[in-house]
Amino acid sequence: MSPSIHAANPFGMLVDPQAILDAIEQSTRLQTLERKVCRPLDRLSPPKPIQGEGAAFDAAVDGAGELDHS
Repeated sequence: MSPSIHAANPFGMLVDPQAILDAIEQSTRLQTLERKVCRPLDRLSPPKPIQGEGAAFDAAVDGAGELDHS
């Protein structure tokens, strides 16, 4: 398919993915974009303390597994 057909029918891109990859590689607009790699899952963040009603529920659930052996 020719590029003009892709412009007229964007769904036509689905049948010719190689043409789309070629267009991406040749796009000057995409090449001039500022790039930044974000990896938020690479570092661990400390768990946030639960406050209010949720904290009471969590405490009750955590204590429910303990048996009283007196």
